[in-house]
Amino acid sequence: MSVDELQQIKNIVVLMAMQEEANPMINSLRLIENQTVLSSQLPFKCFQTKLTKSHLTIITSGIDHRHQVDNIGCEAATLMAYESIKQLNPDIIISAGTAGGFSEQGAMIGSVYASRNYFVFHDRIVPLAGFKESAVGKFPAANIDKMTKDLNMPTGVISTGSSLEKNSKEHFILDEHAAVAKEMEAAAIAWVAMLHEIPMFAIKSITNLVDQQNQSEKEFIKNFDYSAKCLHDKLIEVIDYLQGKKISELA
Repeated sequence: MSVDELQQIKNIVVLMAMQEEANPMINSLRLIENQTVLSSQLPFKCFQTKLTKSHLTIITSGIDHRHQVDNIGCEAATLMAYESIKQLNPDIIISAGTAGGFSEQGAMIGSVYASRNYFVFHDRIVPLAGFKESAVGKFPAANIDKMTKDLNMPTGVISTGSSLEKNSKEHFILDEHAAVAKEMEAAAIAWVAMLHEIPMFAIKSITNLVDQQNQSEKEFIKNFDYSAKCLHDKLIEVIDYLQGKKISELA
């Protein structure tokens, strides 16, 4: 067991792609925007507060000024993770947001999953020896088995891709790893966290059921507000649980 695992968690960083996903947390915990932490050249926004036994920072990906939408996806997530590590030196990183789920895994709209074991990419299909495995990733997820048991949270592999729309090819990888959620940022963040040896896990709330006869984009819009509320409620529980804990006490 490393020394870091025996130290109390004092600096929590939560990365969220969409401002509307983050606003319920920002409002309920009264986080204050800090415009001096991150590079001014980057679009990301930083919100902070002091909790009972830790500092909490929520970083959102900001707005694509060309199209006036959130900077969703792996590119922004990778850079956001790197910048947050360099500027904030977190003890633990949480990727939080909404995702597609699978009824065959027991998911319902508003189900909130925590990551377990590892993260994969489901749409980086490179049929070459070595590159195939590298593209899928299998980046480690922090062991939070005790926390998820205590908080009664379902867990599983979280899978990342670059499209909201369904794609028949991606199901081979989703099925191979029995993924419980399909989203657009977590594996990218996990790669950066792995390189810096910082424990990272994900919390994802289900907006749409991928294995049902529906259009993911329409279901996402219809269920977003409810899913975001469920995400907020569970994330509040998770942040509260982390207070005064050591990394080793989450496993």
